[in-house]
Amino acid sequence: MKLEPVKVRAFEGFVLLLTTAVFLLYRTPFTLYIGLVYALTIYASERKAVPREPGLDFQTILGVLLILISPVFLAIRLGEYPSPSTFLTLLLTGLQLVFFRVRGLEIPLTVAAGGVGIALSSKTDLIRRVIDVTSGFFVDVTSVLVKGLVVLSGIPIQINGNIAVVRNVLVIIGSGCSGFDAFVIYTLASLLLIYMRRSSRWEALLLIFGAVGIVPLNALRIFLLLIIGYYTGISFLELFHSHLGDLMFVAYVFLYWWWVTRKSERKMGSAPPEEQHRSEGNTKGN
Repeated sequence: MKLEPVKVRAFEGFVLLLTTAVFLLYRTPFTLYIGLVYALTIYASERKAVPREPGLDFQTILGVLLILISPVFLAIRLGEYPSPSTFLTLLLTGLQLVFFRVRGLEIPLTVAAGGVGIALSSKTDLIRRVIDVTSGFFVDVTSVLVKGLVVLSGIPIQINGNIAVVRNVLVIIGSGCSGFDAFVIYTLASLLLIYMRRSSRWEALLLIFGAVGIVPLNALRIFLLLIIGYYTGISFLELFHSHLGDLMFVAYVFLYWWWVTRKSERKMGSAPPEEQHRSEGNTKGN
């Protein structure tokens, strides 16, 4: 049976649906972020995408092997938990190899392969210790910001270190609430965007600087969760805890990127002709 070439738009839709499904099942933020970044790079590269007819060649065989291996990471535990992110990125890598030529889609392939590397390395003891230390710093900073918001609001919620007391219920701001994973993902995604847009130094600086906003954004998220818990009960806090942060993060990233890129385009439009020509020359030279 001969397989028909897959259209890139159909593949983009499948990536988004699969990412959403895996995230809803396993509630792993990195799975959502890496899937969205991968979909974004596919969308940005779709003009270069060339579908292929799978055959008994090395690329197809490698892709099929990755597809067959990927479910293993949902069945086995790496540390305390399985790795849905490894499953997703291996599956997407395999599907891309089977249905599309490598040339033209090098960036999405690199993103998927990088996602596999990050997901697996985060399970090692050394990287886990580094993450724990860094997350601890983010927890301390976030806790201070949350306490400041609580004081300003006047709501009778007690904050002692990284522990909040909401109507006699202890809420711990732990490593999973540090925002460190979102900070790393934002930084990597911004570097990718800078590379794809061949950003000017000014635009690149603004895009990277946006990572700083992740920390107060996370503090605002926790503050809102505490308010929800105070006024509606802890059960509602737990309900919103799983999705509020992801929605806020995605909205922040796209709105901030939109603002930076639009501001950059306006700046280029108002620049003297010789400066625009020089910038275009630098872009071509890159």
